[in-house]
Amino acid sequence: MKKITFLLSMLASCAMQSQITYEAAKDFGKLEDMTYDLTVQNKIYALTQGNHIVVSSDNGATWSLKYSFPNTGAWLTDLKLKANTLSFVVRNSGMATDGIYILNNADNAVIRHIPIPNPEDFSTIISYDLSDATGNTVIAHTSYSEGFTARTKIFISKDAGTSWQLIYFSADNDNVHANNVAISPLESNKLFIARSLGPDGVNGGLLISTDGGLTFTENLAGIALDPIAFNPTNGNDILIGTGISFGVTPEGLYRSSNGGTTWTLVPITWTDQTLNSINKIAFHPTAANNIILLEENEIAKSTDGGATWSNIVYPEYSTSYYYGLNASYNPSNPNQIAITTDLFPQMSNDGGTTLTQIQAPFYNIISVAHAKNSTAKHLFYGSNGGRLHKNLTAGTTSIFNPEPPTTFNPKKNYIVADQNIPGRTFTYASMGFFGGNLVLSNDYGATTTVLTTAFADDIQELIVDPNNSNVIYVAFRSGENGTLQKINFTDLDNITVEDIVTPEIDEFGSGAITGVAVTQGNSNEIFISKSAKFFKSTDGGVTWVEKMNGLSINQGSDLIWDMQRNPINPNHFTVATNAGVFSTSNAGENWTSILSGVDAKRITYSPANDGVMVVSLFSTISQDTSIKYTADAGQTWSEVTPAQLNYINSYSMAYDFDGNNINAYIATTDLGVLKYTIENVTLGVSNPNANADAISIYPNPASNQLHVAATGNAFEIKNTLIYTLTGQKVLESNASTIDISRLNTGIYIVNVVTDNGAIHTQKLIKK
Repeated sequence: MKKITFLLSMLASCAMQSQITYEAAKDFGKLEDMTYDLTVQNKIYALTQGNHIVVSSDNGATWSLKYSFPNTGAWLTDLKLKANTLSFVVRNSGMATDGIYILNNADNAVIRHIPIPNPEDFSTIISYDLSDATGNTVIAHTSYSEGFTARTKIFISKDAGTSWQLIYFSADNDNVHANNVAISPLESNKLFIARSLGPDGVNGGLLISTDGGLTFTENLAGIALDPIAFNPTNGNDILIGTGISFGVTPEGLYRSSNGGTTWTLVPITWTDQTLNSINKIAFHPTAANNIILLEENEIAKSTDGGATWSNIVYPEYSTSYYYGLNASYNPSNPNQIAITTDLFPQMSNDGGTTLTQIQAPFYNIISVAHAKNSTAKHLFYGSNGGRLHKNLTAGTTSIFNPEPPTTFNPKKNYIVADQNIPGRTFTYASMGFFGGNLVLSNDYGATTTVLTTAFADDIQELIVDPNNSNVIYVAFRSGENGTLQKINFTDLDNITVEDIVTPEIDEFGSGAITGVAVTQGNSNEIFISKSAKFFKSTDGGVTWVEKMNGLSINQGSDLIWDMQRNPINPNHFTVATNAGVFSTSNAGENWTSILSGVDAKRITYSPANDGVMVVSLFSTISQDTSIKYTADAGQTWSEVTPAQLNYINSYSMAYDFDGNNINAYIATTDLGVLKYTIENVTLGVSNPNANADAISIYPNPASNQLHVAATGNAFEIKNTLIYTLTGQKVLESNASTIDISRLNTGIYIVNVVTDNGAIHTQKLIKK
């Protein structure tokens, strides 16, 4: 077969240009620990719910990425600003790289990594404090499990974590755990431990040390405590609030004006609700008479240094405010406060009395799909229990059926876009253990019709029968097993669902079906990938034949994650496996390894150019998210590295092959939908008139009839195939004059096959 010519040297050697944008709607932004810069007006830093720090220079109106921790499984917590540095805790990156990090705020360089003091316990840092911006003196509060028993250890270091001194162990202190630790801003040897509950009847108390943790004095005995705040203009003025105690400790705010020697209860009247805990205390950094307290269902504020307080109370199950986590005053405006809650980030412009949601495109996306037609490009994705559609051409987004922000476990929507019928999507709305509905939409997700209900975790594959646009094949997955169904919805009042029995079912289950393909012109010819094998059926799935020659993967431990059929060459299949990528050019009779040493999760073919493929590598324990792509059917590969993708965590990608660019739309777990554009790569029809001296199609543009002719006597025309730009075959003929009147207006790819086996490709414009 004659292949389309590409500029392979450009793929291999040019300086690849790239562009990243964030495409998700801003309605569901999730930001943690929002913190105002002390010197740059209206600048806010925040953590995502993952491994990134973002920044806004306009009071939260717009956001950009500031820093990516180079481990997609990491979770950044407890962001703090001191002078010109940002510090934070890294969890779940692996014990060696977990710990406290200090970032130079000017150039985003990590200037210090303070490892976990007790990695042998497989512990996690719960809270910490630094004496200054360098982190030379640091207190670290860790927690871990010893069998079924929870343990707390607290350490102090005066050499930035090179050596540690254990200053508190719950097993030696009536098994009482800690909630929070702090270092006095006036004396680095003065330490505070706010204690929680214990299992043996001893609870709470504030431990204070003035000798670097050698000895402690207890205050507020029996009171479960948590947040600690120091007056920024007077370090001896301290506020501490009660934590979660399940009714053991009455809710209250305590104040000391002498560095913690004596304490008094601040007279605030609290409403009674489930947890009754104070979660955050914040002073304005320069106008310290302004103080705010965040509680589960209410906000308390003072503008006279704590002499009087006003409470803003929110009802139970409020979707406006629930469980405040962090508050940061704008240094240049005492009335402006960035507030992090369990629902979403918020801004107050009146000192905490009213709140407005801060919008950002950073949150968890379940799945992503892309489709285009002659007039527009469309992006579909699922998040927050809803379905979202963005018309990429118009730049408008519609949101359908999102669940309230208080929903504990929203539906996970896995969306598949029909590439040939504009506006048609299929969504499996999974509710986990309770299964879910597979629904059809013909209006971009606005309205839906239930096709079937399944007790499955998700769908591994959904394809439209190329011979009947009202028939789909769906592979459902439940754990390591799955089912394959054929659904006919020609009559929506009489939808038929047929279970297709796949091979190798035993008492342990059926195995997951990860790929399905049906042959154009013959719906009885079906190909599937299942577990670690590739099968073919010629009788609609009644019987199956294994096609494994050369597919050298271990049947006991390896898995095929995805199988796709080349939309231009129907005999060419590719499978993505944990052992690499394999292809066949003869419908499975012989397989060849084309990419080894990677755990490849998904394959995507270009619908316009034979040999162009993209491989998606998702985040696993052993690899980070990346993209590999080829323009010569796997002979050579190029890569978009994890660093170029900002170390995102992803499990779904969709691609738009757009002229000289590949647009990758990536569903991430904390940055929404990331669009990464690989530029200056010739992936469209490189020269549609390259074979004009051999084959002639006319008129072009054409309205009703297309004439196909050979310009010499060296060969004869065997047949002509016409494809959409998305790779769907819409017409096939062996005549020299072809009726194209029923085709929609647009651009098509014409493949003319000659008797010598060559394929001559040209572009057709249909008027």
